Amino acid sequence: MKLATVRQTYRNLRLLLLVGWLTMPFRCLALTVAEVAKDLACPCQCPLILGDCNMSCGLEWKDDIGKLIQEGMTKQQIIDHFIAEHGEDARLSATQRIHGKIFQYTRSFGTADWVLLWTGVLGWLSLMFFGVYVGVKR
Repeated sequence: MKLATVRQTYRNLRLLLLVGWLTMPFRCLALTVAEVAKDLACPCQCPLILGDCNMSCGLEWKDDIGKLIQEGMTKQQIIDHFIAEHGEDARLSATQRIHGKIFQYTRSFGTADWVLLWTGVLGWLSLMFFGVYVGVKR
């Protein structure tokens, strides 16, 4: 093949890829329920973030968020809607976010699990202290 033909084919391929890329649907720009739910508090008494809650009350709120997204509302409009409708309890504070994550990971811990956790932490700290003490002593 001639060099001019190869160049023309390459240009046509680049043009085809560009047109394909530009006409591709941009789903990454769409608002999702999870994006909104991670900034709201769970409506029940559990200290979870709405995005982590799978109880009936949390699922109802997530359904409502989905309906509001389909109506074309933005993330901030949906959050404002929930705060206006349900009060300040719907707003997620920084401490609630931290406590919710801790609760999410430790809610199934029993007494034995907590004892093992803190025994392991104290044992590790003891070994670290002893290692530093021996290292400095030498």
